[in-house]
Amino acid sequence: MFSKKPPQLLQTQKLSFKSTLDKACLIQGNLNMSGNYLIIGQVMGDIVDIENKDAVLWIDKSAYVKGNVQCTNLVLVGKLEGNVVASGVVEVCSGATIIGDIQSERLHVDSNARINGRLTCLNGDNLEDVLKNMALDDETKA
Repeated sequence: MFSKKPPQLLQTQKLSFKSTLDKACLIQGNLNMSGNYLIIGQVMGDIVDIENKDAVLWIDKSAYVKGNVQCTNLVLVGKLEGNVVASGVVEVCSGATIIGDIQSERLHVDSNARINGRLTCLNGDNLEDVLKNMALDDETKA
């Protein structure tokens, strides 16, 4: 009787990006981002959204990331080898591949996407605990 309209997918919205890592670029090391960020090249290291607001990390179809991702929202069209913790939504698009676990509040997976890992949808409180534990683990490694 009452139907709640699902939220519009990030992949269908017109987004503007604060920064872009172009196709010819390779980062070997961790990447701290803020604002909407588009990756077309390669990242061999962890990616962390330092502002943790409503930003979108977009990993494009020719992109390759080998490392863990901590962000608010993720749109994956390319290939990611690593775990994802997102406080918002993760969208795994058609043709995308992820080898790793995903923890997010909301998850959308297109039919031709490949995921090899565990999927966990958590509420905000549980995600906050996961993010705090990740921060503590990083401090002990330093």
